[in-house]
Amino acid sequence: MKKKSGFADQSIGKTYRRLRYMAGAALIGMPLLTAFSGFVLDCDLEPSLSDYYFTVKDGGVPRTLFLIFLAFLGGVLYSYRGLDERDNLIHNAAGIFAFGVALFPMQCILSEHPDCVPGLLPVLHLPSAGLLYLSAVASVIYSGGPKLKDALSRLSEPETWFKRLWKIKALSLTLMTIGIITFLFHNQLKAYFPEISWVFWIEYLGFAGFGIYWVRLMWLINDANSEGRQTFPPRSEEAEEKTFGAPAVPLEAVEKAQEAESWSDIP
Repeated sequence: MKKKSGFADQSIGKTYRRLRYMAGAALIGMPLLTAFSGFVLDCDLEPSLSDYYFTVKDGGVPRTLFLIFLAFLGGVLYSYRGLDERDNLIHNAAGIFAFGVALFPMQCILSEHPDCVPGLLPVLHLPSAGLLYLSAVASVIYSGGPKLKDALSRLSEPETWFKRLWKIKALSLTLMTIGIITFLFHNQLKAYFPEISWVFWIEYLGFAGFGIYWVRLMWLINDANSEGRQTFPPRSEEAEEKTFGAPAVPLEAVEKAQEAESWSDIP
């Protein structure tokens, strides 16, 4: 018997769910954990998350957590296979930019961090961070693209599902947009509220917004798959491969085998 290779295969579905939940947890929790590690070492909240690379001499725990976070995030985003090619490219780019933030630390300014040692090409740090933020925004805007919308349109009351997807996007995009707007005016705001680490909280709004999106999207997909399996019979292997998986048979054969009324789990 030929082994089933579609995305509805349980092991692949579990992998997608774990990746989304782990990415969401890291995006929401790791920046705060990094800042907390600084507090434990009697360091005030740094002006930005990137400052934790230099917050203590030789890096210490804050640098370790900061780099673990970026390396994990970059690995998940780059290895994550989107629901279509554009979705895949968006996450691949975000993963590369996350690696860039880790590989190219911020500029070493001795007046701010007396024990810092210059890292590799700090001029690339800010572009990598900015492009990571924008890639996250693009991921939320795209939200799985046409394939996800097509799947949701087959469920009962599709407008309700589309409205739920819109709410997921709206919350995260609101947080991210607040972050972008605040970044544009943070120098003026800093003049009135110098004690606030504006850039840190701007970065956190972006990470948290992205993390919340991943978790809520997974909840939506779980519920959609549950209703889809109740409404439609299981999809055959050939049609399974046609819908979301990488086809293991020629496309012509898949077209002939496609079943009109069946459900393939959204990964």
